[in-house]
Amino acid sequence: MNIDVLRTFCNLVDTGSFSKAAEMNYISQSAVSQQLAKMERELSVQLISRGSGLVAPTESGKTFYGGARDIIRRYEQLIGEVRSAADAIRGVLRVGTIYSVGFYLLDPFVRKFMKSHSEVKLHMEYTQGSRIYAAVISGEMDLGVVACPEKHRSIEMIPLADEELVVAFSPKHRLFGKQTVSPADLCGEKFVAFRQDIPTRRHIDKFLKKFGVEVDVVIEFDNIELIKRAISVEAGLSILPRDNVKREAGYGELAYARIKDGGEWVRPVGVIRRRGKTPSQAERMFLSILRGKKS
Repeated sequence: MNIDVLRTFCNLVDTGSFSKAAEMNYISQSAVSQQLAKMERELSVQLISRGSGLVAPTESGKTFYGGARDIIRRYEQLIGEVRSAADAIRGVLRVGTIYSVGFYLLDPFVRKFMKSHSEVKLHMEYTQGSRIYAAVISGEMDLGVVACPEKHRSIEMIPLADEELVVAFSPKHRLFGKQTVSPADLCGEKFVAFRQDIPTRRHIDKFLKKFGVEVDVVIEFDNIELIKRAISVEAGLSILPRDNVKREAGYGELAYARIKDGGEWVRPVGVIRRRGKTPSQAERMFLSILRGKKS
């Protein structure tokens, strides 16, 4: 029994599918079955119930799943700590950020850091928020820069900025030419949204609900660039950070209007790091630049 076998078993429980567990671990479906059978023989218990076409853990399987998850989590954290310690010695900094923050808000800070501290090898990864949280907690990443930071007992959050939210639409939309709009102007409009599992979507939904605005969500994306593309072909309008649409507005590809009395229509951006982890010199220098201080 090893970490890979434990991970495959957890994937099997999570997905309820032998084929998906096999695909996630790059092995055959029969290999998953063989691994399971071997574990059940060694433990002398049934771990998975296969009745009625369903794949679900037995009571013993649930107990084993919980323990396996803890082992995997600790193993990944250990690997992250070892890599982090080695990186600190070598002068390596690993930072993850979501697309909409990395390409706009964070970019000038990254350029300044690379110019000021060429001795540090900076690894930037542009990815989804869920991946960043997991990587920071495990130690795979030193820092994460995310929108609408969410509380987690293993995460320390450092506020970075508040991005103004605006209404973005096609130059052919009826709102074109308006400098400002009220939340009520959005009622009934076709809306291009972030996916529901993305913090920015939940943040915007709270604002819409607060102002009693109901929109018609016609399509959802996990990527702000795809949202902007959908807006440009008149799929609907959206609410996005102003800095993310200023360039396209300058080219005439998109237009935007600020929200009246919109002081609270902002998207918070923060830096996340693992709570209790001693920052390396490279991490301290990067944070110093983000805070606008001399390093």
